[in-house]
Amino acid sequence: MKRVFLFYLICIIFCNIAISQNIMDVKQYSFKSSTYNDTRSFRIALPASAYPNVKYNVLFVLDADYTFDVIASTAIYLQTFDYIPPTAVVAIDYSTPGNRNDVGYDLSDNSLDSSGVRFYNYVNTDLANEINRIISTSGFNTLVGHSYTASYLNYYINAGNDYMTSYILFSPEEMKHIPGFEAKYSTRSPSIRIITAMDDTEERQSFGRSLYESFQERQYDVKLYNIKADHMSVIPAGIMQALTSLYDKYYNIDSIYDAIDHADVSLWQSFKSINENNRDLYKQELPISGSCISAFLWTAIQKGEKESIDSLRAYYEKALENEDSDPNALGVMGDLMNKLCLWKEADYYLQRCLERYKKLNQEHETLYWRRVYSLNVLAKLGQYKKAWKILEEGKKIYPDDKAIFSYYQGVLSITNDFLINKGVEQLKIAMKYPDVLKNNFVNLDEVEALLKKGISKEKGSK
Repeated sequence: MKRVFLFYLICIIFCNIAISQNIMDVKQYSFKSSTYNDTRSFRIALPASAYPNVKYNVLFVLDADYTFDVIASTAIYLQTFDYIPPTAVVAIDYSTPGNRNDVGYDLSDNSLDSSGVRFYNYVNTDLANEINRIISTSGFNTLVGHSYTASYLNYYINAGNDYMTSYILFSPEEMKHIPGFEAKYSTRSPSIRIITAMDDTEERQSFGRSLYESFQERQYDVKLYNIKADHMSVIPAGIMQALTSLYDKYYNIDSIYDAIDHADVSLWQSFKSINENNRDLYKQELPISGSCISAFLWTAIQKGEKESIDSLRAYYEKALENEDSDPNALGVMGDLMNKLCLWKEADYYLQRCLERYKKLNQEHETLYWRRVYSLNVLAKLGQYKKAWKILEEGKKIYPDDKAIFSYYQGVLSITNDFLINKGVEQLKIAMKYPDVLKNNFVNLDEVEALLKKGISKEKGSK
C-alpha cells in the first residue's frame, strides 16, 4: 500500500510541477465514434507554448487513469527544454476508468476478442482521425503500455501495424509464447523500448529479457533497461529514460553544437544533414527558433563562410515570412542582420519581433531586443526619435528596471549627439540605481565616464 501511495504521490508532484510552471495544457475531448457508434472521450496534453506551424509527434498512453499524468508532464518537460521533439500526449481513455476489458487481449496466444478488435480499430482509425482533426501531427506515433497492456503492444508489432512508429513497454506481463514478429512493414520496422524493474518479480524481468532478445534477433531497433523500481513505480522512474532513449539520435540544440564542432563540412552542409536526420528518423524538421538560427547562421558568420551565410539567410528568410513566426527567432535574425551590417533588414526583423511579443502579451521578454534595436540598428539608420521612444516604452514594461532604460537613452543621446541635455538627465537618473545597472551587467565606471562626456558636450553646445 505504501508503494502504491508513493507512486501516486510522484505522479501528482510531476503533474503539479508542469501545470504550476505553466508549461502544460491538458484538454478533454469527446466525439462520436463510428466503430462504437457511441461517444468516446480522450485527453490531449500539449506544451503551453510552441513554435508556429509545429507538427506534433504523438505519444498514445494506455491505462491512462494512472499513467497519463506522470507521462504527460515528463514529456512536456523534456520538450520544453528541447530534449525530445514537439510531442502531444494522448490519454486513450477506456469506456470506464480502469476497464481493461476494452483492450480484449489474450496473453496466452497474442490474440484479440471481439471487444479487442473494436478497440484496436477505434485507436487506429476513429481516434487517429479525430486527433489529426484537432492538431497538426507529424506521423511519428508512439504507443505506451504497462504490465498487461505492455504485453498487448506485442499484438501491434506482430501485426505489422504501420500507424505506430514506436513502442514503450513498462514491465510487460509474462507470455507463454513470444510471437514470431515476422510481419513485413511497408516502411521501417518500429523502435521498441522495454523498461523492467529490479524490484519486480523475476518472471517479469526474465520475460523482458527474452522479449528483448527476440526483437534483437529480428534486428529491430530495441533497447532494454532494468531500473531500480518496483512494478508500479517503474513508470515515473523510467519514463524519462524511455523517451530520451527513444530519441537518442535526435539532434537538439546541444547535439547540434557538438555536431558543428566536429564537422568537416560547411555549416550549410551540416544544417542539411542534421535536418534530414531528424526528418528521416523522427519526422521532425529543425524548428525555426532563435537557438537554431543562432547555432547555424551566427556560427557561419563567425567563420566567414559566405556561401553558408547566403544559403542559411535564404532558408530562414523564407521560413520567417510566416506572420506568426516565433518572436525570439525574429529577434535573433534581426540581431544577426545587424552583425552583417544589413541595417534595413535588421530593422525589419526587430520591428516584427517587438510587434509579435506585444501581440502575444509577452512584452516582458523584450528588454534585450529593445537595446539592440535602439542602440545598434535604429541609431545606425539615424532614427533616433524612434529609438528613444522604444526605450521610453521599456520603462512602462519594466517599472522596477527603469534605470537601465534611462542608461540606454543616455548612451543613445551622447553617442549620437541627439538630445544631449535629456541624455545627461537620464544618465543622472540611472546612476541613482546602481544595483539595477549592475544587475544588467553595466560597468558603473563607464556610466560615470559617459556622463562626464555628456556634460562636456552639453557645455560645448552652449
